[in-house]
Amino acid sequence: MTKLAEEAARLVDSLPQDKARSLIEYARFLADKADEESWEQQFGDPRYTTGLATAVADVDLEIRSGQGEPLDPDRL
Repeated sequence: MTKLAEEAARLVDSLPQDKARSLIEYARFLADKADEESWEQQFGDPRYTTGLATAVADVDLEIRSGQGEPLDPDRL
């Protein structure tokens, strides 16, 4: 465990349970937000956007030519 993680653990352990739970929930929110921002950045990066657009066009062409079919969320 890193020193920062150890410090965070000590801090959480020193709080009343309801406050510690709130702090953990907020930390999860921040981690999810950082992950979401990372995905948004990657999807906005032209190096990835071109490949993604090509893949979407390929799938669309397969569906139109009868080689594939759209995904049915109820069958996943």
